[in-house]
Amino acid sequence: MRKFASIYIHFPFCKRKCFYCHFTKFNYEKELVDKYLNYLVKEIQIRSNLNYKIDTIYLGGGSPSLLNEEQLSMIISAIYKYFNIENNAEITIEANPEDITYKKLNYIKKNGVNRLSIGIQSFVKKDLVYLKRNHSVKQSIQAVENALNAGFSNINLDFIIGLPVQTQKTLEYNFSKLKDLDTSHVSVYILEEVKKDKYSENRDNDLYFFAKKYLESIGYIHYEVSNFSKNGFQSKHNLKYWKDKNYIGIGLSASSYENNIDHKNFDNFDDYFNKIENKKIPYKESKTIKHDVRKIITGLRMIDGISIENFKNHKEELKFLEENNFVKIEKNRVSIVQTKILLLNEILTYFL
Repeated sequence: MRKFASIYIHFPFCKRKCFYCHFTKFNYEKELVDKYLNYLVKEIQIRSNLNYKIDTIYLGGGSPSLLNEEQLSMIISAIYKYFNIENNAEITIEANPEDITYKKLNYIKKNGVNRLSIGIQSFVKKDLVYLKRNHSVKQSIQAVENALNAGFSNINLDFIIGLPVQTQKTLEYNFSKLKDLDTSHVSVYILEEVKKDKYSENRDNDLYFFAKKYLESIGYIHYEVSNFSKNGFQSKHNLKYWKDKNYIGIGLSASSYENNIDHKNFDNFDDYFNKIENKKIPYKESKTIKHDVRKIITGLRMIDGISIENFKNHKEELKFLEENNFVKIEKNRVSIVQTKILLLNEILTYFL
């Protein structure tokens, strides 16, 4: 019997590195990009598994919206050649606003991509200046309008909150623009800084819960710590991560999860290329986390939580967290108390 799985493809190149991004990334150099893509296709071939039914594909980075038509077609064609792709598969590509032209949207769509994740970050100019983004507010709005006009109905917009220059007023302006554009999905991430004082933490808390309340008031459902969607538009791909499903990570530093084992690819080109040259999966490391623990630490990210059945070996920890109002139990499901959601990482340490 075939099992469902997802594929993540990592394109680790950008025109400029964002200081707040912690993913493996390098400056765009055509010669290196061409070499990398050739090896990426070879890895796809090595990882070939027709026993899986692939129902989501995600091209992340980096900046995969830098891929030209030939390059994107090469990747997508290889995936279809070596894997069994479902007819209605969700296929997502991350995109920068400055890259989204009608020409690019047309060939993205032509290659079967049916979901866009656009790195807006903010519709406020001083926020973009602080983040050192390459695009303007005008380009952001134009990019989303272009995508909607090109027929994309499944669009996520990324926002970053917790900037020192940000206030509830500017955040409200951001989401009023979002309301006008009416996209199907929103991701809200708190800016990670090296060191935060109590004032910064309190500001983050206030902005996060303001964002949550505002987004819910305009029709978005809060279904995961950082993610909101219109009804029926949850990210099918990301749900695989939180629901303990198999996913295959292809590319530099990509993570995989198969048969209860976590794997991570090499994050440097020499080792990555060498492994593939020798027709081996370019794993840098593999580890097994106790299955019940893994289900808890991924599943509790979801707002509706997970079945209490997962806590059979953690009754004392669960009792402590419930008594101290960190988690709640309703209809045999355990979830984080909403006011404690930003303490999730601390809460999860009780199970590690």
